[in-house]
Amino acid sequence: MELTRLACPAECRGDRARRDHHDRLLAVETDPDAVVELFETAVTWAELEYPAESTIPPAQWVEFAEKHRWQDPDRALRIFLLAADIARRGARTPVQPHARAVGDGVCPTLVPAPRHLRLAE
Repeated sequence: MELTRLACPAECRGDRARRDHHDRLLAVETDPDAVVELFETAVTWAELEYPAESTIPPAQWVEFAEKHRWQDPDRALRIFLLAADIARRGARTPVQPHARAVGDGVCPTLVPAPRHLRLAE
């Protein structure tokens, strides 16, 4: 049995389909590349389609951190909280621009007033 599996609760051992992703998530504590991968996944979660059968979704990352044993539990939890927050922010509906064009209604375009100049006599 791998050393990383010792940090897992019993329900992790039965989820073979997600094992690779699970092990990458466990590696965030010791592998800087795993942290980068986690944040790349968080940033792109709303844009790309990740296979549900082999990927632990961001909605479960905090629970994942809480259920596993870590050398520094507070740091691991902070990493997963931040990554999950980033993923949630990416899933929000983007703000739609106003339907009005510049110069339409509220902020009319400044058109110079006609000037009636006379030559001095």
